[in-house]
Amino acid sequence: MKKLFIVLIILLLFSCANDDINKDNIIISTPIFSENSLKLGINNIDYNKDKTFNTLIYYATSPVTDNYIMKNRYNIASKNNDKYDDLNSNNISAKFIEKQNLKNSINDINRYIQQYTYDNNISPIEYNSNILKRAVPSPVEVGTKWENIYLLDTDNDTYSIINATCIAVSESAYFFMQDDFNLLTQEQIDEIVVAFDKDYNIIHKYYGEETDTDGNGKVSFLIANFSPDLFGFFYTADKYRQQDLPRNIKSNQADILYVNYYYFLGDNWEKYKTDLKATFIHEFQHMVLFDCRSRLHLNTNIGTWINEGLSMLAEFYGGYTAPHYRYIAGYFNSNQGISLITNDSSLDYGLSYLFLRYMQIRFSDNIIKKIYSSKNTGINVIEEASNMNFNELFLDFAKMILVTGREITTDIRYNIDEFNYPAGSVGYERNGFNLSQVIDEVYSYNSYNNIFITSQGYKNKKISLYGFVITKWSDIIDTIELTGNTGIAGMFATW
Repeated sequence: MKKLFIVLIILLLFSCANDDINKDNIIISTPIFSENSLKLGINNIDYNKDKTFNTLIYYATSPVTDNYIMKNRYNIASKNNDKYDDLNSNNISAKFIEKQNLKNSINDINRYIQQYTYDNNISPIEYNSNILKRAVPSPVEVGTKWENIYLLDTDNDTYSIINATCIAVSESAYFFMQDDFNLLTQEQIDEIVVAFDKDYNIIHKYYGEETDTDGNGKVSFLIANFSPDLFGFFYTADKYRQQDLPRNIKSNQADILYVNYYYFLGDNWEKYKTDLKATFIHEFQHMVLFDCRSRLHLNTNIGTWINEGLSMLAEFYGGYTAPHYRYIAGYFNSNQGISLITNDSSLDYGLSYLFLRYMQIRFSDNIIKKIYSSKNTGINVIEEASNMNFNELFLDFAKMILVTGREITTDIRYNIDEFNYPAGSVGYERNGFNLSQVIDEVYSYNSYNNIFITSQGYKNKKISLYGFVITKWSDIIDTIELTGNTGIAGMFATW
């Protein structure tokens, strides 16, 4: 009898959620996959040995907490897999890599400003305030100059002062471009203007409305030069009076969003056109979330993992899902085991998007405005909006990751139609990926890497709070023994 020994330090044992679900007042009860949860001690595994054995190991806490600490990481290791030491776990396909380091840097800055102003009871500028001194000029038309704009350098948290000129005016926005750059083509201008006017109404429908901080009736975009690793950003400081901020923080005191000029250049435009359009609606969501919660006198520092998930979801509503394949595949390729709830540099956009999209599918579009208006932050926001214990919701989400699209269950909590559309279908084009196919493709690139497919076990994988690791086993498994302080380690299925 073959045994798998896994050392797993986990802080919770919680049972699988009840299989009953009430959706539109209809009670649905269906059997799910061979779900005998993997628990502390010896687990006898009974499955069809002609099929592949798959496990998903996760980590949660009881009581539920969002006090995430990076040091709270737990190794999973197995005996007798030294023969895998010479494998290069970083030998991955470049197609799965998604840069986001600088985006996390601006998130850190915004989070600091939001918490600072909340803790010190500092309110943002009210609608059409008369105190503005650095606001966008008024009136604005094509050719209007905007001078002495602070441009944040996210690499080193310093500022340059630039001038810009309006290159387009739409129903919902002014589009300025940093001076001394080559002008955009008319095609480029027309595409971003039409796209954002559409997306402006989408955000208003599903999310909420911005505060007209500078009183000119429109959002302002500044197309400027900054690091190529960043498509664009919303800068919280621009919503506050300069005198109310720390001295090292500068504000343009305007409804402004920043977009990277680099991606309009040459071949970049055709290659990243969808990403660039997605940037406009993505960053606008950040602004609207800030404004909506500010008007309700709520903490705008709701949690970066939630905020970024909502912006990725906005991209879905806007129809910009083609790049989402890279984010989703990148997570399964490189970042399994990280925390869903983290706000630090380990944040993964693919994982945050998957969770918020799962929330939107399961609880309908109305879940967004419930999140917006929640008096809470972090995990408590999700519990209030969903009316569920976060551990139960996280376990349902993890089960979905394991079994959706595998023809194992018809339970609508775990088998998500929207994640399973076949390639080439209208639904697939709308969604941007088929989840089970993405996972299988990623694993096919790593078939000789024991992080994914192995008969020996996990090799130095780490699971953080509210993280998980999914593995396909290439050998027949009869028993699994889990050792640690307490509890549930995960679940298994075969296909």
